[in-house]
Amino acid sequence: APTQPNAGPDFAVCHNAANVNLAATPTGGTWSGTNVTPAGVFTPNTVGTFTLVYSYGNGNCLLTDTLIATVNPLPVVDAGLDFARCIDAAAVNLGGTPAGGNWSGPGVAANAFTPATAGLGVHTLTYNYTDINGCSSSDVLLATVNPLPVVNAGNDTTLCDQPFPVALVASPAGGTWSGTNVTPAGIFTPNGVGSFVLTYTFTDGNGCVNTTVVNPIVIGL
Repeated sequence: APTQPNAGPDFAVCHNAANVNLAATPTGGTWSGTNVTPAGVFTPNTVGTFTLVYSYGNGNCLLTDTLIATVNPLPVVDAGLDFARCIDAAAVNLGGTPAGGNWSGPGVAANAFTPATAGLGVHTLTYNYTDINGCSSSDVLLATVNPLPVVNAGNDTTLCDQPFPVALVASPAGGTWSGTNVTPAGIFTPNGVGSFVLTYTFTDGNGCVNTTVVNPIVIGL
């Protein structure tokens, strides 16, 4: 009696998997079906469920067996929107959908991005997700780390104790002053003998903030 062929077990692969070399017994038969060659090479380039037929023998003694090949789709993954942070900013908790994936890239640890660890510049962060079928996909976003502005409040100076306002000059212009006897616009009135700590705070176009101080000394007349 002719030998009954065995096409092998059903199987499932992901859409981006490598070609599958089918193994049936006895050898020497022919395969037919969607995306399979007669020699038994199955290409998983189409998502779906396919019946593959293994034929063995010839004429009236041709026997067949089948298996089911399932090609699962890759998950649709979204890393989210690009973002920018100042280099001194706190760590950013990264999201991504579907939830439950893993992040990688400069400055990334435990699915959080630390700007100071990544350093200045534009960094590519990758979100990878694997679904219940073992199929994986990824998406990326760009994380920009901006520097703090370089701020200069000028040199320390010595002034006489008198109620004559002095206009302080700092760079870049447009920041805010704070401290004793100084207005936010930088008008310092040297009333009272002693050393003063005046702070200049500047915020740049990226929202990054830096400060510096100047120490005028007021002496008696």
